[in-house]
Amino acid sequence: MIEMLAALAIAGAMVAVIAEFAGRTMHNWNRGEQTIAVMEMMTRGIGRLSTDLSLALPMGPPGGDGASVFFLGNTGHLQFVAATGFGSGNRGVELLDIATSEDRGDTLLVRRRGLVTNPPSQFHDPVTLLRGRMQVRLHYRTSDGKLTDTWERKSELPTAVVVEILNSEGAQMFAAPFVLPVATNFPADCLSEPEEGQEQPARCAAAGAKAPAPAPDAEPKTSP
Repeated sequence: MIEMLAALAIAGAMVAVIAEFAGRTMHNWNRGEQTIAVMEMMTRGIGRLSTDLSLALPMGPPGGDGASVFFLGNTGHLQFVAATGFGSGNRGVELLDIATSEDRGDTLLVRRRGLVTNPPSQFHDPVTLLRGRMQVRLHYRTSDGKLTDTWERKSELPTAVVVEILNSEGAQMFAAPFVLPVATNFPADCLSEPEEGQEQPARCAAAGAKAPAPAPDAEPKTSP
């Protein structure tokens, strides 16, 4: 009887140790899966925003005087025109709206689409790029490399949008912010030759050094 009780005691201790080890393993496994899911979400969301910004166009607001481009931004909201190919008309341009919001304690970064109108039309097709217990802040890099928290009524696009992701305590979640370059950074009305009897704005001459070079196979234009 004593040997049986000793064996049961040893077996019980082994079961307790195995149960504790299994519980810790499952906890670490679940935490690892959650970490992987968060990283995949970050990769997809930041990648989608990066692709959109690579399609940004320096287009002026409809009905405007051409002195500024349709690009509005602050730390939690961004609107710009992009040649996505899904918009109306033969150019397929759309107005994209990227904005942060709150939902049950989570921060969301949501992308919406709309027509290029002035004022902007109603946005539709919301897509959640980022979601979680975090803070998302947007910044804009100027042509001289400085960062600003707002971009409005500028004659050109920022050179990049910087996405800063912080945890709920305000500490950096990554070693450095995400820097998403804006491919085209030249006023739209400076890309074409002025009509006969008209001159290009003075700002076009000032930005002439940054004008994109023509394609190698493009034929040079001649004046009539």
